[in-house]
Amino acid sequence: MTTTPSAAALTGATAKTATDETKKATVDYESFLKLLTAQLRNQDPLAPMDATQFMTQLAQLSTVEQSMKTNDTLTEVLDTLKSSGMRMDMAFLGRKVEATTTSLPLAGGKAESAYTVSGTPASVKVEVLNAAGAVVHSAAGSLQSGRQSFAWNGRTASGATMPDGLYTLRITAKDKDGKALETASVIADTVTEVRTVDGATQFVLKGGATVGAGAILSAS
Repeated sequence: MTTTPSAAALTGATAKTATDETKKATVDYESFLKLLTAQLRNQDPLAPMDATQFMTQLAQLSTVEQSMKTNDTLTEVLDTLKSSGMRMDMAFLGRKVEATTTSLPLAGGKAESAYTVSGTPASVKVEVLNAAGAVVHSAAGSLQSGRQSFAWNGRTASGATMPDGLYTLRITAKDKDGKALETASVIADTVTEVRTVDGATQFVLKGGATVGAGAILSAS
């Protein structure tokens, strides 16, 4: 299994800012040019503009023009990076990834996940919740350190069979003093769709879970 870093997607707000700055620079440049032309056209022939003042205004015009060109170049760079980032994200399509998420897909009466607990737990409880937030399965987790596996056959304590779909895995761990410990759960699934939502990349997995770029730990 090889780790593949996901490209950070550029936000739409950043691209919009660059575009707005380009438009603003264009307006400033055109306005400055019109003002300078009108000033030259309407100057008093007997008292022409001072040469030093004229050169200063030309230098200002050059600065505005350079700023406009710089903003144009920046916009092109941002567009290129955004396109490149999306192409890299699309490379995850069809690949099996490991991602941190509390989502637990159940398919064909089978659901698998893994979890870790920070510190040394004195008690670990593993619960599966349905879409309404109700607990449909509960079990004691392992007290051993390191990564632990979890499997669920889709049955409740009463023996009822739950329908296939997306559930939530909740891990609760405490140390010997009753203090809550941090936990994290991981699933392995195949990427079936790549989306961009508000400038951020989201990966839709086969079992229905949706994870962000930062949640992907590895891909194979």
